[in-house]
Amino acid sequence: MATIVLIHPFPVDATFWDPVAGVLRAAGHDVLTPNLPGFGGRELEPDWTMRGEADSLAAQIPAGSVVVGLSMGGYAALALLAAHPDRVGSLVLADTRAAGEAPEGMAGRRDTAASLRANGSAAFLDAFVPKALGPDPAPAVVAQVRQIAEAQPADAMADATMAIATRDDTDGLLPDIAVPVLVIVGEHDAIIPPSVHTEMAARIPNATLAVIGGAGHLTALEEPQEFSDLLLAHIARS
Repeated sequence: MATIVLIHPFPVDATFWDPVAGVLRAAGHDVLTPNLPGFGGRELEPDWTMRGEADSLAAQIPAGSVVVGLSMGGYAALALLAAHPDRVGSLVLADTRAAGEAPEGMAGRRDTAASLRANGSAAFLDAFVPKALGPDPAPAVVAQVRQIAEAQPADAMADATMAIATRDDTDGLLPDIAVPVLVIVGEHDAIIPPSVHTEMAARIPNATLAVIGGAGHLTALEEPQEFSDLLLAHIARS
């Protein structure tokens, strides 16, 4: 049985993974769901970075873990692989990218972070949640995303926005990844589109690409059973 580390996306906490974690634990796996700084009751850490969080994660997980990162969690997973490759026995990159922040995106990230600090998260979530889900999300999924996100401090979202903006570019790492890799993307991911994932998977030796039909950016919450089945199949192949 494997140790599976599930690293959550922005702007939710580790409870995002509850449906998937339940399936994986029922299959006999050990599942760890760390919270990134400021989320899920973890203390705020202003100016945290993906590289620093990689060090923190490396101290919490055993060598050879199956590391799963979705969106922001994918940035942390790639930082972990770059800095502590012994911790990663296989890798799942879901609805994420390896490239660093584009210069034109940096100003937008700063503006978003400043708005979150000044105005709170309500207006931000009004715009973000519909964009993060597929075209016909179940009302229960919409409600669940809102409920988890609204429980997080706006300052945590602002700090995470800047951690995302200042992440290292790990694109050059892709051709040298030696562990098994599964790349997952929602068919309708409007935040990081499927074309980005197709290109990323093509640059990783022997990577497998899976597209979850009907889903948007938050695939693991939109289609938890399909996401879990993909993970279990990946682990069986690894």
